[in-house]
Amino acid sequence: MAKISLCMIVKNEEKVLRRCLDAAKRFADEIIVVDTGSDDSTREIARAYTDKVYDFEWNYDFSAARNYSFSKAESEYVMWLDADDVVRDEETVKINAWKKNPDADTLYCFYDASFDSNGNPTFTFMRERIMKNDGRAVWKGFIHECVTPFGKVVKSDIRIEHRPLPDKPKKIDRNLEIYRKNIQKGARLNARDKFYYGKELLTNGYTEEGILMIESMLNVHGAFYVNKIEGLRLIGDAKHRLGDRTGAKKAYVMSFVYGAPRAGALNGLGRLAKEDEDYAEAALWFNAALNCADHSREGDFERAEERGLFPYIELSCCLWRLNRREEAFEMHKKAAALAPDHPSVKYNEKFFSKYFGNLKK
Repeated sequence: MAKISLCMIVKNEEKVLRRCLDAAKRFADEIIVVDTGSDDSTREIARAYTDKVYDFEWNYDFSAARNYSFSKAESEYVMWLDADDVVRDEETVKINAWKKNPDADTLYCFYDASFDSNGNPTFTFMRERIMKNDGRAVWKGFIHECVTPFGKVVKSDIRIEHRPLPDKPKKIDRNLEIYRKNIQKGARLNARDKFYYGKELLTNGYTEEGILMIESMLNVHGAFYVNKIEGLRLIGDAKHRLGDRTGAKKAYVMSFVYGAPRAGALNGLGRLAKEDEDYAEAALWFNAALNCADHSREGDFERAEERGLFPYIELSCCLWRLNRREEAFEMHKKAAALAPDHPSVKYNEKFFSKYFGNLKK
């Protein structure tokens, strides 16, 4: 059976670290915790699970900290988790089963990063999670860091959940600060860096600067096609917010050049047509979104709501405007089955009850 060293970097995680390590001890043969400057009880909690607790002076470089954690590993494989990640019991069983017959140098797992009120994942992507500990597993990127996959790459059905506590302060500008500090020190941005830096700029309200950064990524030879597709969706959304409807539409459509249409761009096109009161065209785009495939295994940031709930809600409106009332009602019922407490669904519930009676019957 293969052995796994779990390698973590942490800072002030006393509220969630036990939850993570209680699960980890069911599959990890070695636990390594690298602390980057905690001033709470994080170190003491970690020492209750492992004697391999190390300090690392924070230098605004996540890869440096993660590579340091990997350098302490002695097992055949290394694995990473964040302190607020959750590994369910059924997933620990899958990991232990994989250890009996390890079939990869780089093993990808699903990462469920956000959830709806019913606990269903709304934002999912795949991450390199378990890797052969032979020197090839090297983190790159001072933020939004990753390990370039190597050797035999396998995409598993193991799922890790990202479950920060609801009261955890959101550090929206932290990532932007890290980018700027490294750029000031002379860091050169590759295509991946430009994509994520552009996202951070957009998130923090630097809309025009963010658009320019992502556009510069599009022109880098060898840029990941999935990042190009997502980048153009982000540009489309940003230009829509700026009132540049033509630019938004061009960006959404241009994303089709790099791969199969994604639901995010199709919904964007649908919203533009709906605002123009062209409900037939809008319905076309929203129906197309419903028929999109799940591209998370390709590296996409998968948002299941964009392939279900959101287009159902929009179609209920568009079809009603087209006097296709029974079809509109059917779309509402499908939306209600997915998210009965969503504000738009609750509003539509009252609206449709005027025409179709008591919907609870």
